[in-house]
Amino acid sequence: MSDTEHKHEIVPKLDRRQRKTRQAIYQAFEDLMAEMHYSAVTVVQIIERADIGRSTFYAHFETKEDLLDDMCSDMFGHVFEGVNAYCVGHEDLADMSLAGKLAHLLYHLRDSYNGVCGKLIAEGEPHFTARFKRELEVLFAREAGEAGAAGSDVPADLRAAMHASAFMEAVSWWLDRGADVAPEQLAAWAVTR
Repeated sequence: MSDTEHKHEIVPKLDRRQRKTRQAIYQAFEDLMAEMHYSAVTVVQIIERADIGRSTFYAHFETKEDLLDDMCSDMFGHVFEGVNAYCVGHEDLADMSLAGKLAHLLYHLRDSYNGVCGKLIAEGEPHFTARFKRELEVLFAREAGEAGAAGSDVPADLRAAMHASAFMEAVSWWLDRGADVAPEQLAAWAVTR
């Protein structure tokens, strides 16, 4: 089951027709992102590719940024809450340490939504990268709180922002190289720096 299909099964109170419409919208968006830069994708193109009416699209999303934000919410919510049966190709990744959570995230950036999320980072798309950084800051702040920051005089929010920024740079490096390093390895490097 793909992440897209998973998304539609967890959306509350949508009937079968609405779920199919959302799935068509997601698939159209993913397909277009595989062909062009995010900034070049238009709502009209999504509507045409999904073979739906304009009012149907707007019944689900106000803008393409809302569509992207919905995808982010789904992926980040899943990633930072832990592994479950819907993971793409890494169901056995049950390491809930910081390195395990970062590896889990890397798998999703590479594999989910046909690699759209990784492409958005590589393109430096501001809406997605800002959301990604906020989510990482929350993760690093929570992990630092659990592990403690003994002997550190760096404010916790600054420390979390610095870790998030460094990890984002590592992800960009990884994607530029074609994700040729195993997610677990990159995650391990990120937490031992």
